Amino acid sequence: MEQRRVLLAFLLMALVLVASQWWYGRMQPPAEVGVQDTTAVVSDGAAPAARDTAGAAPAAIDTTLPAAAAVDTAASLADSAPAPRDPFANELLAGGAAPATVTVETPLYRMTLDPRGAVVRQVELLRYESYQGEGPVRLVPEGAAFLARTAEIGDRRLAIDSLTFQPSDEAIVLREGDEPREVTFAHESRGRRIEQSYRFDPDDYVVDYRLELRGVGDGVLVTVLGPRLRTNEKNPNEDYGQLRAVARIDGEIVSFDAGDVDEERIARGGRVDWAGLKNKYFLAVLLAPPEGMMSAVEAAGSTGDSLPRVDVAVRSPVGSGSSAYRLYLGPQEYRRLAALNDGLDDVNQYGWSWIRWMITPFAKAIVVAMLWLHRFVPDYGLVLILFGVLVRLAMWPLTTKSFRSIQAMQKIQPEIQRLRERYKSDPQRMQQETMRLYREKKVNPLGGCLPNLIPMPILFALFFVFQGTIEFRGQPFLWLPDLSQPDPWYILPILMGLTMFVSSKMTQTDPKMAAMTYVMPVVLTFVFLNLAAGLVLYYTVSNVLTFVQQWMLRRGAEPAATPQPGEA
Repeated sequence: MEQRRVLLAFLLMALVLVASQWWYGRMQPPAEVGVQDTTAVVSDGAAPAARDTAGAAPAAIDTTLPAAAAVDTAASLADSAPAPRDPFANELLAGGAAPATVTVETPLYRMTLDPRGAVVRQVELLRYESYQGEGPVRLVPEGAAFLARTAEIGDRRLAIDSLTFQPSDEAIVLREGDEPREVTFAHESRGRRIEQSYRFDPDDYVVDYRLELRGVGDGVLVTVLGPRLRTNEKNPNEDYGQLRAVARIDGEIVSFDAGDVDEERIARGGRVDWAGLKNKYFLAVLLAPPEGMMSAVEAAGSTGDSLPRVDVAVRSPVGSGSSAYRLYLGPQEYRRLAALNDGLDDVNQYGWSWIRWMITPFAKAIVVAMLWLHRFVPDYGLVLILFGVLVRLAMWPLTTKSFRSIQAMQKIQPEIQRLRERYKSDPQRMQQETMRLYREKKVNPLGGCLPNLIPMPILFALFFVFQGTIEFRGQPFLWLPDLSQPDPWYILPILMGLTMFVSSKMTQTDPKMAAMTYVMPVVLTFVFLNLAAGLVLYYTVSNVLTFVQQWMLRRGAEPAATPQPGEA
């Protein structure tokens, strides 16, 4: 709904710019390359048929998803740990009560690990406040066995997430600057030993994971993330609407929402750099280790329940009895993701798919520019104002050219009116004479419109930047509690409407356009009521600066000639 609203807003703004020149228009003549798609859609009950791309993985590693994997890697996984699936798994089950959960706390997050499967039960991001209750953001839905794992050894399956492990520590507390620490979960049965280890860095959201299978054999490790990330936003529907399964396979970023994988699975094989789940601001992904690889991704989900569901199964080889990858469980901070050098800074794709090619470069440039300005200006509200000033200064020559073009059109209005009267019975001759007049006076009839359309991609990009850039989440400014949320008092939208009206009134040259001068500011004010306050702040500052520039230009402008009665 919000995206449709902003699209309407931008269309209306474009209409204002174009329509203001339309009256003058009546006087003139009418005038990713090289990536092989390996996606296979697999209906329920059929084996996923993901095809590996040539050279994407060593020949010894099977990058397809066999029928056995389709049974439980995604759609059949419940939020709780699944039961053992064959006698081989039963051999390794241990009885007795499970040890207490293990808590790991760093300056960035608090993680709870369950010895039953050594799965992640909760991740709390200590630097981000949840809007769905008191306390920090929580990523894992209640009762979900996040990162459930299964080992495929030949034609047998070992439900690792159903085993009980003995942890090496009950709690780990890391302070800033401490050395990384590791916790190991061990399970032994009948001469076989399984170890799962997590290594934590106090200054990073990345966690190193390693699996050791001793006396079991080699195979494939299947890790499932799902069924969703927990919402922490004021508008849960908007957050769930941006729930996605995301991955980068063979250098291409792929994304599926619950509707894409509803009642069917999508499987892809190839070189997987990362894969996981994202919502509006947060991310949970598996990253291939520098020395290893992940070989295939399968996504399944549903939209039939009250909440959307997307499960992502990632396959990684178990060679010499071990497998490893890295986990990123944290915010979509641009700098942090870009520093990982895994293409994660592209996980937050800006704009609708049909316009993304144009929006993304502007959006990235805006984010980089604002983060750079924030190094010197601690308040993001002031950063926005400064950014608006810089953009307006950069656009100053184009705005001046547009204003001068409008002035030139005003000056030749009497001559155009005379041509209309003289050749009203000969439209073709009238067009020829009008074009001749434009050439003689060196007037471009579109010169007043096109320069004003150039900033439109910036406005589009700003909307998506404020919609999905976590750096603006929770940032207050003056009376605004959060620049990423609408103004609760509607002061900014009203001020924006007033500045737009004053600016439009100053440039109005035709009484027939008066209705648009009054109507459009009112319409856009209502459209902007529920948009991010940061976007409205930027647009208001831009309007004020435009008004100042127009006032300065009009002071030195010659009055436009007005046709007198009977002149024609």
